[in-house]
Amino acid sequence: MLTYVENVVVYTFLMGSIYLLIALGFSLICGVLRIFHLGYAYIFPLTVYGTWMLMTTLDWPLIPSILGMVVIQFIVAALIYKGMIKKYLNTEDVLLTALLLIALIVEQAANYFYPIQAGVFLDTTLMSGVFQLGGVVVPKQLVVGSGIALAMTGAFVIFFVKTKTGMAIRALSQDIYSSKIVGINVETLYVFTMMIVLVPVIIGTLIVAPLWALEPQMGWLYMVTAILIAVLGGLGNIKGTIMASYLIGLAHAVSCFVISEPRFMNLSALIVVMIFLIIRPQGLARSESLW
Repeated sequence: MLTYVENVVVYTFLMGSIYLLIALGFSLICGVLRIFHLGYAYIFPLTVYGTWMLMTTLDWPLIPSILGMVVIQFIVAALIYKGMIKKYLNTEDVLLTALLLIALIVEQAANYFYPIQAGVFLDTTLMSGVFQLGGVVVPKQLVVGSGIALAMTGAFVIFFVKTKTGMAIRALSQDIYSSKIVGINVETLYVFTMMIVLVPVIIGTLIVAPLWALEPQMGWLYMVTAILIAVLGGLGNIKGTIMASYLIGLAHAVSCFVISEPRFMNLSALIVVMIFLIIRPQGLARSESLW
């Protein structure tokens, strides 16, 4: 019994931290741009296959390939805002369809050039081996990743609470018209937000790349997790996103170590979110505020 509890506690923290990285970007896009970013799934395969393409096609080492992929991600994000979000922000059905098509195009392109049997693998291991914590065995990579997740989240909180740019983005998320009146460059901040929200998602994907399955369709499962966390936490609220990430981590840990049925993980998360939405439709925190 004690081993079960230890596993649930440890893996709730580890998985919740990784989920926090995956979901933070989606939540911030909801909070700042006020759109339900159905194209969010494209970020994950573009991270993996963009890096792999630069490594294999241009024969670049891993680190330059990752940096090159980040540049590509920033360019794509800017183009998405300029070509779609800015143009169709007031036509929600067209915008959501266009964003969804982007994710489908990236997935199918990855599947065409690098199908599953191609054996894509990114050795982004920061620390190999495992830790033995009592009766719990955990990959060192997840432990390091959890530390990075907490540091990244702390950095985002400080940025939005303490810096002028962060406070301007918070003001923009509250009232776009008043922000324009006081001289805030709305378009620049929108593009900047589209770029910075990519950072935790990319880092989270690279952390789990050596541990989890890599396939062109990977983005959909990750996006579903991000959506569940964002909805449960309160769309766009960072505090709520933090709490919801660990709650989903708890549901997954219980499914694996108490029920002993890993296939129940995603269903358990859906059930948890549904119950909370019935009890508290607004989510764990106010969706009207980033913090």
